[in-house]
Amino acid sequence: MRKIKIWDLATRLFHWSLVVAFVLAAYSAFEDKFGMYADMHLYSGIAVLILISWRIIWGLIGSDTARFSHFVKSPAAAIRAFGSLVRREPYSEVGHNPLGGYAVILMLVLLLIQPVLGLFSSDDMFFEGPLVSAVDGSLSNRATEIHELLGLFLIGFTIFHVVMIMVYALLKRVDLVRPMITGRAYKPDTEDQPVVRSQILAFILLLVVGSGVCLSVF
Repeated sequence: MRKIKIWDLATRLFHWSLVVAFVLAAYSAFEDKFGMYADMHLYSGIAVLILISWRIIWGLIGSDTARFSHFVKSPAAAIRAFGSLVRREPYSEVGHNPLGGYAVILMLVLLLIQPVLGLFSSDDMFFEGPLVSAVDGSLSNRATEIHELLGLFLIGFTIFHVVMIMVYALLKRVDLVRPMITGRAYKPDTEDQPVVRSQILAFILLLVVGSGVCLSVF
């Protein structure tokens, strides 16, 4: 076994920044959205939109383990990964396994839809999304309803994600959290070191995406 780099710095910062932004958005969703909580909900939602937009692009051009082509496999591969979990076989994947890959795609899609809906949502009292005036009232009401339901689903899905991390820790003795902090994990000597793309490129891309989202929204 040798320690190799699994996750690049940009992907790790994305992950933990998304955790913070999502927690703030979820927390403020249950508060009366005026003053501080209105600002918290708006800007954390914009942050989620920027981060997810960046991650989708990085999933196409980024480091090996961040690329969708690395972890999005056939349904049969995902079933085999589930069977491996049930049988408590050693975890040998570098990065996401095929089962986790489908969860990642689902989470990215839903976390992209959620803030977009929020841009057109209104609680008819204190809070309006910055683009609510671009659609008629019925569409805004529908967007608000879906935004609220999807928010509850995402909270539940996040809890499920945490539970699965604990399951892997208990059943396979695999720590999935530490590599997302340090970027490194022990893997068999036969595993090649994943290619890491330029982190400067990653942060330039984030700047471009962030600027584009902000100019489109505000």
